[in-house]
Amino acid sequence: MSATDVLSMFGPAAPWVASAGGLVATGLVVAGFRQGRSISLWPPRIGRAQGHPDSGPADAEPGAVRVFGTDRSRDFYQIIAASYDLRNSWQLVRTHLALLARLQAAREERPALRVLDLGGGTGKLIAVHFFNDESMTWTYVDNCPAMAAEFRRNLEGQPLGRNATVVIDDLNRAVGQLGAGAYDVVVLSLVLSSMPELPDFTALARLLAPAGALIVTEINPGYTRENPLYKVRVNEETVALRTTPVDPLLVVREATAAGLRLAGLHSLGDEPVYYSFFTEFSPDPAKLAPVTALPADSPPVQAGEPR
Repeated sequence: MSATDVLSMFGPAAPWVASAGGLVATGLVVAGFRQGRSISLWPPRIGRAQGHPDSGPADAEPGAVRVFGTDRSRDFYQIIAASYDLRNSWQLVRTHLALLARLQAAREERPALRVLDLGGGTGKLIAVHFFNDESMTWTYVDNCPAMAAEFRRNLEGQPLGRNATVVIDDLNRAVGQLGAGAYDVVVLSLVLSSMPELPDFTALARLLAPAGALIVTEINPGYTRENPLYKVRVNEETVALRTTPVDPLLVVREATAAGLRLAGLHSLGDEPVYYSFFTEFSPDPAKLAPVTALPADSPPVQAGEPR
């Protein structure tokens, strides 16, 4: 529509209409800029807002999401490793803090605590808290080289970093190669939902010292069913992992069938809908074959080669 057409349509009021339209357009541009949207003057276009890291890529175009199944979780975490810790919600941090408090209590009982961290990620929310511990040993297992690189970087030059053994391998394969009775605490923190199926709990039970503990934390399965895609925006691309709902009662059943005894089970988060659950198991002498624990000063298990 030309200026002549506007003039003929609105007559003497045309200048006022044009001014009002300009003010509206200017307001839309300013609002879009403040929301982080892309602005194109010609052709006129206001793009979608870029989501805050904590909120995820909610505004991504539906067809632009590259989805990974849990059988390819290694590839997904390889892409997002560098930005993983930027997206931690307060509820996820609360889950890590509950685990951290339990590890601190275990360390007070046994200063030379031997921890096996399965699917350890970047280590920033758990392992890093023990960075200056001279006597604690940490065996880290993750199948993602980029995550392992973040873990090493976060503990570089620190006492715990020097006492850490890093194994880059599939969790199930690594568990089968680790020493029986070698660990005081075995940790699976927010890992199971990124796996196609539960690990072999009999193999996990074999790793525990007689007075050891297996700790499993995971997201509420109802939350996972309602939000199956864990989405991350990385370098102008949205990637997502289709996570697996993990039933806490199934975890309890598998662990007790493997000869472990339930020592604790509670939810984390505001009722009536909780965000995550925390379970702890200990060896059941009546069900488990006797295990000879390795001494605290045993040589660490050698790290596997990246696969």
